[in-house]
Parts: sequence; C-alpha cells; structure tokens
Amino acid sequence: MQIWLKVLIFIALWFILFSLWTFYMSIHPQQIITDLLPSDLGLKYEESTFKSTDGIKLNGWFIPNNKTKATIIIMHGYPADKANLLGIAEFLAKEFNVFLFDFRSFGKSEGKYTTAGYLEKNDLSGAIEYLEKEKKITKVGLYGFSLGGAVALMTNHKNVKAIVTDSAYAKLSNMVEHMYKIFFIFKYPLVYLTKFYGLLFLKINIDDASPVDNIKDIKVPILLIHAEKDSQIPVGEAYLLHDANKKAELWIVKNADHGMAHSINPEEYEKKVIGFLEDNLN
Repeated sequence: MQIWLKVLIFIALWFILFSLWTFYMSIHPQQIITDLLPSDLGLKYEESTFKSTDGIKLNGWFIPNNKTKATIIIMHGYPADKANLLGIAEFLAKEFNVFLFDFRSFGKSEGKYTTAGYLEKNDLSGAIEYLEKEKKITKVGLYGFSLGGAVALMTNHKNVKAIVTDSAYAKLSNMVEHMYKIFFIFKYPLVYLTKFYGLLFLKINIDDASPVDNIKDIKVPILLIHAEKDSQIPVGEAYLLHDANKKAELWIVKNADHGMAHSINPEEYEKKVIGFLEDNLN
C-alpha cells in the first residue's frame, strides 16, 4: 500500500474516532452539580415529579407565591441543573410563583442522554402540562438560560404568555460548528459526522433544533438578553434571533461573558426582567 493512501486512511480514521468521542461526550457531559436548595435562600418550596410528553421522569421545585397565579418556569443551561439558577428564582419569586426543573439526564431527572434542546422541548411541555393539571396554572412565563432559552423558543404552548431568554442559541448546528472552530476549514467534516451520528444513534436531525425558525411564528412578547462578549454562544446568535422576529426586545449586556449578564449588574437585570414579565403577565 502506498504511503499516501496509508496517510489518508489514518486521517479518515482520526476524524471518525475523534468526532465519535466528541459526540458521545456531548450527549453525556460532565455535569455541573449545584449544592443548593431553595430553603438555603429562605424560599419555601415543594418537591415535584412529573413526566415529559415523551415519558421521561423529571424532577422540579415549585416555589409558591400567594399573591398571584402567574408562574415563571425557569430553565437551566448545559450541562448544569435547576439549582444553578436559584439566584434568578430568588428575585422572581418575590412577584411570581416559580417552577424550576432539571432537563432530562441532568440533576435529579431521569434520561440516558441530553440532546441539547431537540428533545428537551418535550420536557418543557411536560412542565407546562403539570402546572395546569396539578396547580391549575394556565398563565405561564418562561425564563431560559442558554440551552433553556433555546428550548423556550422552540416550545409552542397556549399557556405561555411571555418569554425571556438569556444567551440562547439560534441554531444547534451553529453550536456544533463553534465547538470545532479551532480546526478552521477542517471543522466541516467533523460537523458533518456529528450530524450523521445524531441521525444514526439518536434518530434526530440537529438542523431541526433551530430557535431562529421557531421564533418567526411566536406571537407572545419576547425579551432576548445576551452577553456582549459571550465566549460559548456568540452574540451573533442573538442578532440572528432578533432579525427573525423584530418585535422581540433585544438587550445586549456590555462587557459580559457567558452567564455573567445578571452578575455584572444585578439591579438593572432584575428590574428589566421583572418589569417585562409584569407588563405581560399581570
């Protein structure tokens, strides 16, 4: 066998094995576990279990507010858990009921793998249906960070009256490209193989996880928040989402990286988010 052919075979095998390992680690990531309970922040809460619309058993926390029936569902990012957003829940709980839950395969929820948004739509739909059935709540606002924001924009339900996202992606395929950006033009075979593995092993098409396509049809008010210097989900994703729905309000938080939009100016952030939700839920 000629040496150039051996080299080509070696390169092809490297691409296949490396992309396969990366795909596996992406759907089974090392999780961020947050050792915190609502009670640690002085919040009374109820432990909840419910099922996604495709039958996955999920775990949540319901934080009641006797002043209102309006409820904010808070959704965490990848690869974290519901407790990771208790700082957000703390200020929202002053005005609303709050419901946090772990997406499939994260935190205390069941599930063998994450799909970074594609099937997590079923988790959110299950949460909305749980609130309607068990709590008689039909006026819901959504707050989603990162992965949670993308899921919020991909889930259509009559009970949702307003949506706030922080650092949502516009297309999951863009995130795959971003993951391989250090390989420059050689990223494209890796992206293609990742999409192929999604179809082969999970029976999902990554291209279908596309909030930028869904947002065009959303009629309820939307607030899009994004960190100006986001190193994980580039700020360009926010502009893509806004271009697709000009009625959405866009707020770019200056000098903030991923996950820093709230901490960089908590007072302004909380005032803006609560004001938006009060205007559209009360």
